[in-house]
Amino acid sequence: MNTVFTITALLLFFLFIFKHKRIETKIVINQPIEHVWQLFTCISSHPEWNTLFALDRFPTHAGQRIIVDLYDENKNVQFQMQPEVKALDKYRLEWEGKLYINGLFNGRHQFIFTKIDANTTQFIQAEDFNGLLVPILNYFVIQPAQLNFERMNQSFKQYAEIHTLDKDTCKISKIKS
Repeated sequence: MNTVFTITALLLFFLFIFKHKRIETKIVINQPIEHVWQLFTCISSHPEWNTLFALDRFPTHAGQRIIVDLYDENKNVQFQMQPEVKALDKYRLEWEGKLYINGLFNGRHQFIFTKIDANTTQFIQAEDFNGLLVPILNYFVIQPAQLNFERMNQSFKQYAEIHTLDKDTCKISKIKS
């Protein structure tokens, strides 16, 4: 009986202590920040480079709910969620989603674009996971998510460095060499 209590107490302690996990990826894109942001906000360009998710529309304000289809490695929809946009500023988007109930498994996803110089942009994609299931889902969800972020970042970098768009129409074309 004492052993069961000790194991239970250790398990609860472990779940309490390790209920937060942050993953973050960074990539440098050799294009001006305005160009990179315009491509990112142009939803019609996403099928060309976005290996991670599809949005029903680009959000317009904090507090808005959007529909996000998360892809598997073959770009098939694996999961659909309706996160709430928590922040939308120039060169930054954040949304937060949850698995069923708040506190079980929440994720706050961030896309942050930073100007390095006139022709170079740093793109940061990060997520803060919180909740009781974080320790359990770390191997199955969180670690693969980091690899998927890196894959999407690389795909977006390649796309942004060879494409341009008309910001008024969202018409995309290749940059002439």
